[in-house]
Amino acid sequence: MNNESYNNLSSRRASYVDAVREFGPDLGIDITKEEYSRAELRQVSMKWKGKIWIPNWITHDQSRRVGRGVFHMPEVPVVMSDTDASVTAPAEELVLA
Repeated sequence: MNNESYNNLSSRRASYVDAVREFGPDLGIDITKEEYSRAELRQVSMKWKGKIWIPNWITHDQSRRVGRGVFHMPEVPVVMSDTDASVTAPAEELVLA
């Protein structure tokens, strides 16, 4: 996750980002990217709340608009820090010569 951007969101906004992360993969949406189409976000909204409406904080914010019907959401991708990588990285196997 883009920790800094995500941490600056209100709890309601963060819950929508969490919904994109949770439901996106099941809907065939790549959650490693930062740009999402209106169609993709509508799918998430339907799965999450049963409505096609995308939150206004996304659609009405001109700085989030990438193109017609495409929105920038840098909070969605999960960014692993160096400490996260060291915890999840597999141990190297010993090679005996």
